[in-house]
Amino acid sequence: MSTVREERYVDLKKICDQVNPEIFDTLSWILLLNLDLIPKEDIEVNPNLSFSYLLLQQDYEGAKKIANDFASGDTPFSKYYKKLLEIDPKLGKTIEISETFFALAKRRIELIEKLGIKQL
Repeated sequence: MSTVREERYVDLKKICDQVNPEIFDTLSWILLLNLDLIPKEDIEVNPNLSFSYLLLQQDYEGAKKIANDFASGDTPFSKYYKKLLEIDPKLGKTIEISETFFALAKRRIELIEKLGIKQL
């Protein structure tokens, strides 16, 4: 899947409908598009943000570990990860969706780093 270069936003619902419509309700609570607006220090200390960031960076093994840790835990987000792993146990569909979903964010982050723009 690819995104149109001129798109200013990515429609997660549309992407999920193409891959697996059942996964939208869960992923909409987990994935975060605007990772470029969050300082890396904040991402590193927050496992949910780290899950999105690892998918963005295509570190799928790291993302799977976080998903399994959350699913076996007892936090408010655990129910979303449990449901995600029920629907997509190997995270194959999640990875497929995240590649398209994060394409825009990844381009923004690369541009920010190239231009040396500091995150707040």
